Amino acid sequence: MESNPINATTSPTAQDDSDLQNILRLKQLFATLPDPRVIGRVLYPLPEVLLVALCAMICDCEDFTDMGHFARSQLAWLRQFIPLRHGAPSHDVFRNVFLALRPDTLLEIMELWVGDLEGKHVAIDGKVSRGAKDTTTGKSSLHILRAWVSEASLSVGQEVCEEKSNELAALPRLLAKLQLHGATVSIDAMGGHPEVARLIQDAGADYILALKANEKEAHQAVIAQFDQLRPAAEELHTQGNWAQGCEVSTTREQNRGRYEQREVVVLRDLSWWSKSWRWAGLQSVICVRRETMRQRHAAEKPAVEMHYYLSSSTASAAELGRLIRNHWSVENQCHHLLDVTYHEDHCQVRDKAAAHSLTLLREISTKVLKTSAVKGSIRSKRKRCALDPTFRTEATHHIFHGFGA
Repeated sequence: MESNPINATTSPTAQDDSDLQNILRLKQLFATLPDPRVIGRVLYPLPEVLLVALCAMICDCEDFTDMGHFARSQLAWLRQFIPLRHGAPSHDVFRNVFLALRPDTLLEIMELWVGDLEGKHVAIDGKVSRGAKDTTTGKSSLHILRAWVSEASLSVGQEVCEEKSNELAALPRLLAKLQLHGATVSIDAMGGHPEVARLIQDAGADYILALKANEKEAHQAVIAQFDQLRPAAEELHTQGNWAQGCEVSTTREQNRGRYEQREVVVLRDLSWWSKSWRWAGLQSVICVRRETMRQRHAAEKPAVEMHYYLSSSTASAAELGRLIRNHWSVENQCHHLLDVTYHEDHCQVRDKAAAHSLTLLREISTKVLKTSAVKGSIRSKRKRCALDPTFRTEATHHIFHGFGA
């Protein structure tokens, strides 16, 4: 059957209203954070420093030096909203604040923003900050495992991978921090282990786990089963020719000269697989067949890819296909944005805690710009905010609501 994926389970209006209310509360939320500096030696209150840093991030600034330049050059504009009684904070002020600030405190603000996870999709994926290098080893000191809520376009939890460790070791710690009851958790092949499925089920959530060669026996068994059920080559383009017992959802999309057909095939009868019991709550195995072609290469054969998943969800094939595709929002709406638009990998802040807090501030600034009523890409909005104070005021005025100079 033909299906058109939807973007979120929450209505756009309700989500936009919720986001706006959280932006209006940013000043109050920043004010609740514990100030790590010595009492009596502070000229700039923590909420002021964080709000100036956030505005600098919105205006295409990337590090503490940029923030200091922004505060000095835009002092008159900032004083419309923030007292800044001692003038513009220097780059050392920003540096000292972020060195002392605990990233978990900013994460708590983002968790409040996202709210209850019931009915939401949590995509878990990792990212290395290449700029936060250890000067002795040449390796990055910051490898973050991120729990991304696609409906909110914001992280709800993050866990830093320990030195000489990997994402799989950090995953149980991240899952333990999250209130996942009623959510659907998707993880790439890194999380395709039976123990991960058990942890998610114990938390009261459903899972969609990518299945690849790291679970060799299970991967081969699932491939063999779908090979038996797949229609003959001449019937692949005829809808509904998968073997009886398969639930199939087909979508077709053409965009910018690229045509893609996706078949999501769900097999709920697992009697053929003697080892299915190892994955707690397993309800179905899924095959996603992607066939892509570009119009400029009409003579070229379509490229075909097959991907396999394990799931505890009883959702329809169309909904499972939407969630599988939506998993990659963590890549294209977060990781790609941080690298390409915010140049995170070029930021040379090497302290792990400071680099982590800056990553969180980048996410918050992205959310503010996405929620802004003005149109345009995140990149164009940042450039215009840096160049045009009037546009900047329009894009950011909700941040300062009720602050007063």
